[in-house]
Amino acid sequence: MTVQERPWSLRGRLTRRVLALVVGGWLATVLLSVLVLNHEMKEMFDEELQALVETTVLYLDTAQGTIPRNLGVQTNDGERVLRILPADGPPTPAPWPALAADGFHDAPGWRILRHSAEGAVIEAAHATSWRREEMFEAAAAFLALTLPLVALLLWGLRRSVAEATAPVAAQAGSVAGRAPDDLSPVIATGLPQELLPLVQALDGYLARIGAMRQAERDFVANAAHELRTPLAAIRARLDLSADRDAAAAVTLIDSLTRRVDRLLQLARIEAGVGIGRGPADLVRVLHLLLDEMRPTAPRPIRFDDGDLSALTVAADADALAILLRNLLENALDHGTGEVQVRLRADGGLTIENPADDARLPDARFARGPGSRGQGLGLSIIGGLAAAMGVGLTRQTDGGRVRVRLAFAVVSARS
Repeated sequence: MTVQERPWSLRGRLTRRVLALVVGGWLATVLLSVLVLNHEMKEMFDEELQALVETTVLYLDTAQGTIPRNLGVQTNDGERVLRILPADGPPTPAPWPALAADGFHDAPGWRILRHSAEGAVIEAAHATSWRREEMFEAAAAFLALTLPLVALLLWGLRRSVAEATAPVAAQAGSVAGRAPDDLSPVIATGLPQELLPLVQALDGYLARIGAMRQAERDFVANAAHELRTPLAAIRARLDLSADRDAAAAVTLIDSLTRRVDRLLQLARIEAGVGIGRGPADLVRVLHLLLDEMRPTAPRPIRFDDGDLSALTVAADADALAILLRNLLENALDHGTGEVQVRLRADGGLTIENPADDARLPDARFARGPGSRGQGLGLSIIGGLAAAMGVGLTRQTDGGRVRVRLAFAVVSARS
């Protein structure tokens, strides 16, 4: 058993990969920005400490005559501390160890600037937890401002990818809407350059299939035409013969002629020759066909025309006659009793008959048990119905075979 690979979306994959690339670059940029922001904010905080110390020195210089030299001053809000101590006095308790030199110092939980001036020692400090909190708030604000840009990027990316892949979807819809026998080259409209080789390869593949199918059709048609002439000549000679075995030979020739005719019909169907959309009078075609078949039919054929004098349907008259003849011959060949044909005003036609073995062979040249046919009838019926756009259903139930046809009605007359 072949394991099928899970289908994937080109649009989704492009969106995810481009978005991952952009978001990855954006995150790297944000990380670098946060590192730069952290460095700049540290410098800003250090400059704040420096400004605070310089302001305090200026204050001490102007207030020198009013502040006692031995007075210690400390302001503390829990996160920022300013200490003004006498240079020759004993140190007062502080959240950090005693400092011996001026300048910036890092102590557990603190960033301190010590400065000696005007007979005093000034210590200004920031709690590192406060600095970190401020930096995180600034980074969060920066990230919050970029989130709308990410949403806009995602929307624009999905829209751009959808517009870029729209010609691919349109091309797929065009190919999917083709008729089964349409092997003409694919017209590449608006496709990106990267997909043109795929379209060219598909055109080459369709051309090879078309050539192969045409060769098969030509062979069948030529073989059928070549056989019909000698068969007709042999039958004419046998009709003139007085030999006792001539009648049996004529029957054999007639059977072979029917097989050749069906091969020719099948070749014409597959080639799409002579299959139009009519219109044709279904009632008239049925009456003419039944009048021709009844004298030689092995069992009765009963026709219920639904009290219709005419029923015009969208079908070619010749193709319609071939379809109905094959259905009736198939019923006579495979059936065991009366063939019932019923017509309705809505274009529904039912052909029903009993059969010892109601199983219907589906394969070409396959024949049912006890059949006198050639195994081509159902192939011709299915091909013609599809080519004519006629609905066809087959049903077997209780030893009976029932075939229903649905024609497109143009007009009806009782």
